[in-house]
Formats: sequence, C-alpha cells, structure tokens
Amino acid sequence: MDRNRLNSERVVAVVGFIFLLIATIMSFLWNGDPNSIIEKIAPTSIVIPVVHSICLLLAFTCIIKPGIYVMITIFLLESELTILTGYEELGIFFFYAALILIFCKDILSKKSKRPVLIMVVLHFVTLLLTYTHGLNITFISIGYSVFSFAFYLWIYSYLKAKFSCLFPKNVRENNTIIGKPAGAVISLADYNLNERQSTYVIENIHNKLSYKEISEKYFVSISTVKKIFAEVFKIFEVSNIEELRLLLLQYQVKP
Repeated sequence: MDRNRLNSERVVAVVGFIFLLIATIMSFLWNGDPNSIIEKIAPTSIVIPVVHSICLLLAFTCIIKPGIYVMITIFLLESELTILTGYEELGIFFFYAALILIFCKDILSKKSKRPVLIMVVLHFVTLLLTYTHGLNITFISIGYSVFSFAFYLWIYSYLKAKFSCLFPKNVRENNTIIGKPAGAVISLADYNLNERQSTYVIENIHNKLSYKEISEKYFVSISTVKKIFAEVFKIFEVSNIEELRLLLLQYQVKP
C-alpha cells in the first residue's frame, strides 16, 4: 500500500472536513436561498444544512479510511448543491474536481463511460436550472464551466507532452501495445500472460506491491517473482519493472 498516497488523501479529507464543518455551521445560521429552484420542492433552509451534514459525515469517514469513491460522492453532492444555491463557481470547481479524480485514478472503463457522460449532462442541466437566479448567471456559469473544461484539458495535454520526454526509449518507442490509445482498456490475457504473470503484474501496477511484498503475499521466493517478471519484460519489450510500470500505467490494465 502506498502510504504517501494515503497520507495525501487523508490531508485532503481533513481540510475538506474543516471546510464542510464551517459550511454546515453557517448553513444552520443562514435562512437558505429563496431564489433556488430547490425551494419549489423543499425549504432550502433545511436542504442545505442536511446535504452539508451528510457530506461532513462522509468526509469524516475519509479521515478514518480514505476512499476515492466517497470523495467523488462528496464533490458531486456539493457541486449540485452549491450550483443551485447561488455559488455556481464553487459548484463548477467541485464538479471538475470529481471528474479529474475519476480520470487520475483510472476509474474509467468501457462500462463506466456512460455514467460519466450522464454526470456531464446532469452538470449542464443543473447549470440551466440556475435560471431562477437570473439568466445572466446561467449564461456566465455555462461559459465558465466550458472554459474550465477547456483549461483542464489544455493543462493535461501540456503536461503529457512535457513529461513524455522523461519516458525511457523502451517506453516511448514500444510497439507491443498496438492499436490502443492511452487510457484504453487492455487485457493481459491478450498478450499471452499466464494467470500467475497477470496476477503479479496487477499486484505491482494496481496495488504497487514490490517484489518482496508479492513474494510474501503468495508464499514464493523473491527469485521466483523476479524470474516471472523477467518473462513479462520480454513479452512487453522492456528492461525492468520501472519501464513496465511506465508502459502499462498509460492504460487501464485488466487480467
């Protein structure tokens, strides 16, 4: 397990908990948003504190045990609430924070692309529902959201180009994985890896287990683990475990 990753997620959870605690307290002192479309269904003076409180509890669970899906849920709930209650810019930030987490954590797959598309559609429908605050707010919010999407996409493209030169030659010029764009799903079985090879590769790529940790988990010697990985290196035409990780981390690797 990557302790640095867990620590960074826990720091975000703590900061988020403090933010949500302040938001929850303030929402109990606030009379809601009479101009929100939510007011047509239920009093925002009740809805806003309830949603903040739920997210506050979820943030607390992330402090105890960091969980990416829980964080994404918090971002999406807060995005919907803040957009509809007069804090459109903050809600847009929460939405793209959730989307970035989904992409960065390799949660996407062929089956999950449709839910992400639904998220995007729901986001823009939510922006349209801000008409109760004035059409000028609606148009500005939609424009800001589109700009945010274009900006984050530009940053992603820029960083991808900037750091690609740091990839070893065996990774940059690798022709093993043909016809699969970065981010695509690949199955190790398609490259003739046996069950044990696939299992060890998955443990290293997804769970970041070292040779020693894999050997201890599966009760085999380190030399056996290294021998198995050496066979995998030949299949993917790389020289070591670092090159293998750099190559496969560009894709969504399945057994």
